[in-house]
Amino acid sequence: MHEIFSALVAAAAGENQALLVWEGYWYTQAAAEQHADDIKRETLPPKLSATAEEIAALTHAMRPFQVETHVSDTETEIRFELRSRQPNRLLCSLKKFQWLPACVAVQGNVLEFQGEPTHRELLQIAVLLARYPQLSVKNAAAAKNPAEALIIPQAQRRHAFKNIVCGRKPSQALKFLDQVGLLETFLPEVTAGRHLTQNRFHAHDIFDHLLHSIDGAYDLNEPVRWSALLHDVGKVPTRVEGPNGEASFHNHEMYSARMVVPIMKRLAVPIGIGQKVKFLVRNHMFHYTDEWSDKAVRRFVKKIPLEELQDLISLRLADRKGSGKKSAFPRALQNLMNHIDEIIEKEKEFKIKDLAIDGHVLMEMGMPQTRAMGDMLKYLFEEVKAGRAENNRDVLVKLVEARRGAATIES
Repeated sequence: MHEIFSALVAAAAGENQALLVWEGYWYTQAAAEQHADDIKRETLPPKLSATAEEIAALTHAMRPFQVETHVSDTETEIRFELRSRQPNRLLCSLKKFQWLPACVAVQGNVLEFQGEPTHRELLQIAVLLARYPQLSVKNAAAAKNPAEALIIPQAQRRHAFKNIVCGRKPSQALKFLDQVGLLETFLPEVTAGRHLTQNRFHAHDIFDHLLHSIDGAYDLNEPVRWSALLHDVGKVPTRVEGPNGEASFHNHEMYSARMVVPIMKRLAVPIGIGQKVKFLVRNHMFHYTDEWSDKAVRRFVKKIPLEELQDLISLRLADRKGSGKKSAFPRALQNLMNHIDEIIEKEKEFKIKDLAIDGHVLMEMGMPQTRAMGDMLKYLFEEVKAGRAENNRDVLVKLVEARRGAATIES
């Protein structure tokens, strides 16, 4: 364990000590070797519930390392730089909350059930498993009356699933919820894909593809993570199996986008995030080819703004990883990005329409709408582009008057 976390563990007690031991593992070489994929995925910073005295002990333990500490009325933030893809801060809150439910005993990396857990406690365990993939569960039994899990308050559902999808390995939590019978309650659209095969481009059925896809979303971006999990739920109602055993899924992205809305409501995801998830899911099936013209690319960028394109590309990469077939960055996507860059550079170039005066100004100056007007604008454009004239209305008007005057003398 890194020396910073060793000092934090020594200053902590009880639940916080166990959490810091598990967190500290992700800053070791052992984690990098044993969890090579999981360590690439960013996750939320750890947050501890601690008294003022415990927070003082933790911050005191950090003094030898000269780390930054920020204190507010309810929270203390300890900042450190240890590993680029892992959290670089620790949050300590005066609010009282528990990570570990009372129904489990902790033995190293094993969580052992010692009683009948509530639905809320099962969600707590799922959050831990998503954040700490090195953990395992012993004696987990199926939840009783799983449909009643929807009685859990919205704020708690929201907190739990945000931490699950933003964890180091979301699939581990989702598989646990499936094991105890709660995934069917919270995400029946996902479990409906179980045992439904796809085609030669996919190594997994729809259910496993979705779990692999959310694991394939590396950046800490909640809408992209949700989109990776839900982008193909519409394959279930659109699945048609051909005579060769391969399935097709016509317009599944539209069905998936419609299905996103009730899911987001069920899990109390904020409207803004839900709308972005719907947008990404609806548009994830674009296929760029080298035959796309500049005009076609401009239409695409108008439909998919550049600020959304990176999220869409992240989703496509997660989808690709989830296929179990290919994981390299697709050449077509790289070609699309290059094409967009070329268009942006072209649009940065100075054009006639960028002149400080136009045909309307020339008409006001008494010039008729003839070929001479076009020639005048081309002349002004060349003068400005060559740096011989400033693109300023007064300057260009004087150029027009001088050129017209010279033409009159010549004639």
